[in-house]
Amino acid sequence: MDGARLEYDKRVNRVIDHVRAHLAEPLTLADLARVAAFSPFHFHRVFRAITGETLFGFIQRVRVERAAAALIGRHDASVLEIALDHGFASAATFARAFRTHFGMSATRWRAGGAARWRARLRRKPSKQLRNDGKARARSRAHRGRKEAVMSIRVQQQPPYHVAYMRYVGPFGPRGIPELWDRLMRWAEAHGVLENDKLGIAYDDPAITPPDKLRYDACVVVPPGFAADRLVALMDVPGSTYAVASFVGTAHQIVDAWQTVFASWLPGSGYQPDDRPCYELYRGDPGVDAKTRTFRCDLCLPVRPL
Repeated sequence: MDGARLEYDKRVNRVIDHVRAHLAEPLTLADLARVAAFSPFHFHRVFRAITGETLFGFIQRVRVERAAAALIGRHDASVLEIALDHGFASAATFARAFRTHFGMSATRWRAGGAARWRARLRRKPSKQLRNDGKARARSRAHRGRKEAVMSIRVQQQPPYHVAYMRYVGPFGPRGIPELWDRLMRWAEAHGVLENDKLGIAYDDPAITPPDKLRYDACVVVPPGFAADRLVALMDVPGSTYAVASFVGTAHQIVDAWQTVFASWLPGSGYQPDDRPCYELYRGDPGVDAKTRTFRCDLCLPVRPL
């Protein structure tokens, strides 16, 4: 639906305009999600899917670039004044961000570095092409290429009562697979190995530091099931979900989730609801030894736009 995509663009552009108008103020995820009228739980993913930048990467870039212009235009202002006027908490924070972005200090920028930067961009125009931040509708052909590969349906998912083990740390080839190995041994010992299983990732690796990422490996258990010291119990509520069937590798599932958010969601007429996504495994969630692939359903909670 082109109208739905335009609604996404309009809401994200509202946030972009808000950021540009309030650079000196604290800009939190909750406040910006409220400006967009999207769920805070998923807004960072929506923003990245629409603009190609993370929300806080965009804020940092605009603050640094605006400050760089002010360094040239406001000769009477100190570097600290300009840093504070553009939302940086200290001169040290600004100095790190500025050097990371431009490869030089703010002082050097003022002393001729800005002119050299502009000259280099003129010599290499391809390097100058940046995302200006504004959300724009993608072509129908671009959206359709990946949607044709993934079959996505909107349906009611039932509630699940689950026993789970939790992992906190970097997503990768060891931590989460080892967590599943432990849960599978526990599930076999307690007679629930054949039940459905859920993998719930609470954080986006593009936003949350690796050592703070949270992931639950879950197995469905019957009501009244008694937990032991190795697992905890929780309820995953039933509701409306966009469900995409997936078969692939651990690397490919990251792209699959991005397809759901970037290619399908903006034109779907739905927006993310304020609950975690999960991966639903029917049977063995393990990886095939030969192909390194596995099968699951990607489940994104949604509500009408």
